[in-house]
Amino acid sequence: MTILESHGIDFTTIQLDGRARRWCQSYLLGRPAGSPPMTWIQFTQRFLDRYIPPSKREELRYPFEQLEHGQMLVTDYEARFSELSLHALMILPTDTERVRRFVAGLHSVIRANMARGVEMGTSYQLVVEIARRIEGYR
Repeated sequence: MTILESHGIDFTTIQLDGRARRWCQSYLLGRPAGSPPMTWIQFTQRFLDRYIPPSKREELRYPFEQLEHGQMLVTDYEARFSELSLHALMILPTDTERVRRFVAGLHSVIRANMARGVEMGTSYQLVVEIARRIEGYR
């Protein structure tokens, strides 16, 4: 775990309010002494388990899994992808998986051209920009 991940959890707990904030503070304070810092993925999983029932998560995740670029502009596809991906955090645990899913949903012509421009480790924002450029050339 990096220091950034630790601060990300700290920052998130500040943003919570009401019951969610009390739950988070109680959970973090109740961890055994000497426990390693919690990762963002661990925090997210515990938060989802507490506040969003599995049936609701499945209901919210389905539209994300079905999302395809189709006839939308890349900008519109990316906006919808980002909106729906908020409900699919367990599907996208890493930036690499986020990139893979985004590219997989692109129109086949753009996706084929992406293979030339995207290497392992390319950031999500750069992949979106490459897709926009390819769309512009079409």
